[in-house]
Amino acid sequence: MLMEPDEYTSQERALTDKAKELIEQHELDWGNGECFIQRDAGRSERSELYMTLEAPNHATVTVTVPAEADEKGLRRAMADGFLDFDPDEEFDECWSREFAARNGFTPSGFLSGLQEDKAYFGLRSEALLHPGQSNAGQGNETIAEIRWTEEDLRHWLKDHDWPDNNENMDAMRDMISARELRDRSIEEGWEIIDAMVDDGRLARKDEGEEAETSETYDPANPADPLSIADTSASAAATR
Repeated sequence: MLMEPDEYTSQERALTDKAKELIEQHELDWGNGECFIQRDAGRSERSELYMTLEAPNHATVTVTVPAEADEKGLRRAMADGFLDFDPDEEFDECWSREFAARNGFTPSGFLSGLQEDKAYFGLRSEALLHPGQSNAGQGNETIAEIRWTEEDLRHWLKDHDWPDNNENMDAMRDMISARELRDRSIEEGWEIIDAMVDDGRLARKDEGEEAETSETYDPANPADPLSIADTSASAAATR
């Protein structure tokens, strides 16, 4: 039985909040993600957290966790669900002529997207299992990630008054190289960063470095930078 959020116990609410935090942190909702508590109709004391976790190309993984699980158990269940994802099985389950016509997919394009999502899930699995190895503050965290999809190509066709049929989509795929699109997007990104940066808010010297300099200052050493900087003041005092 699906429970309303105001019916959750404090433990269920805490687990749901943690799951939503992890889903947001690891970018696991691309429009079809879900997270809710469900209780057995015959055994009201037993409840579980259900999650639908999604990758950028919209492959999904369903994960179920007992409501009494802690954060470690939650992370493990999510990671195990990602590792169980099989692109070939997903393809066999979903693919049909009707599915292709409805979504505008080719067999190779659909399978390629599933394989990309498998890799995406693999990276998220590692991050969930080893949260302390995220290199926080060491310049390796993802700040922003942009993904171009075939749906974006459809939007372009519609915005420019072209039919988004299979013929035009095939032509778009031929004209737009994924490598070139990525490289040019990165080049544009550097220009955007340049435009967003305010030099007035940046410092040339690290605070820790400044503190270290003051602690090691030796006024008797003429080679000390601070001693050199104070030369004119010292000379004025002796005149």
